[in-house]
Amino acid sequence: MGQLYEEHYVWRLPVRVYHWINAIVMTSLFLTGLYIATPILSSPIGEASWYRSMAWVRYIHFGSAFLFLANFLFRLYWAINGGDPYGKFVGFKPWSPIWWGQPFKDQMASYLFIKREEPNYCGHNPVAALSYFLFVFCGSFFMVITGLAMYGENNPGGFNDTLFGWVMPIFGSSAQLHHIHHLVAWIFPVFFILHLYAVLRHDIVDRSSVTSSMVTGYKHNVEECPELAE
Repeated sequence: MGQLYEEHYVWRLPVRVYHWINAIVMTSLFLTGLYIATPILSSPIGEASWYRSMAWVRYIHFGSAFLFLANFLFRLYWAINGGDPYGKFVGFKPWSPIWWGQPFKDQMASYLFIKREEPNYCGHNPVAALSYFLFVFCGSFFMVITGLAMYGENNPGGFNDTLFGWVMPIFGSSAQLHHIHHLVAWIFPVFFILHLYAVLRHDIVDRSSVTSSMVTGYKHNVEECPELAE
């Protein structure tokens, strides 16, 4: 006997577009950032822009960075004014003791295969909401601020240096800021691995079509939306 799966339109087009643009530019930023930190094609001496390979990598890195910033600002706007209940991260309620209670523990136990049963969240479950907030939003904000501060070094006294020059003294020096910027960048591949595990697990165990939902917008086998409950 066939099973009837409910279908629910969860991820609207702006959220899906943001997701895939973000995935592409984050990959570009990480790979070009690795090369900038440790060039493998040459060992230049002097200003990096004098060398064609490094100049092109820096150009791609900066272009990807500004696209990343624009996409990030768009996502913040949509989260506030988009009229999209799931795009607003309604599942993220750290101020509520209930949020840190049994639903959060149950979801974590489910990810660790300690417990099989779990609520069928339409949007982000509590664990996913927390990981997105810490890795994607807080991580992105840090990378944007520190990145713009370093970009301002290209034109001392210019627009970026004037707006974000205050960031440099907080970390002590330009070299220290570069080091921390590169170090924090590693949270994104870590997040990617955890994110990939979570969505594949939901597809295999729960059959909720989480992976395809970021293409079509629809999730299946959704019977309730506990994150929308007051």
